[in-house]
Amino acid sequence: MDVIEEIERLYSPGEVADYLGIERQTVTKYARLLEQNGYTFHKDEKGNRNYTDTNIMMFKELIKQRNRPGITLEAAAKSIVSIYKSKGIIPSDTILPSDITRFEQDITARLDQQDKTIEKQSELIRVLVERLSEKTKYEEERDKKFNERLDKIVEEVSAAVVKNWIKKKTSFY
Repeated sequence: MDVIEEIERLYSPGEVADYLGIERQTVTKYARLLEQNGYTFHKDEKGNRNYTDTNIMMFKELIKQRNRPGITLEAAAKSIVSIYKSKGIIPSDTILPSDITRFEQDITARLDQQDKTIEKQSELIRVLVERLSEKTKYEEERDKKFNERLDKIVEEVSAAVVKNWIKKKTSFY
């Protein structure tokens, strides 16, 4: 399995806002509220939050609970964080690589694979060139022997024709 496939897809605050049908600032507000209650979001190298599918589910639940009578947004956030902690879904403080870093890792892995493929192809080409060289030498040697035999036959036939011609000429006189 690819390293990329092991990491959840990360969404920008704008993508989450569009998906949930809320304002981008509201996504940020909800994230801060969840963080105040102990939840840690994945952040890139610059410290910007990126949201996972799990985070989107948390926001959906927060919106659902917020709309229930008698439940404050703060109480809903506290409840959601405790539920996710009890299920072991709270991420560590580890910062996930940014999309660019993951892209670079993917490219590096692909380049390494291409290098291996090129090495194998180069070895196959080297073997084929050796075989072609051996075949060429064999064919040159075969052609040389063939030409030598042909020259010998031509000499013998020429000698026989000359001998026959001389014989006819001398017997004619």
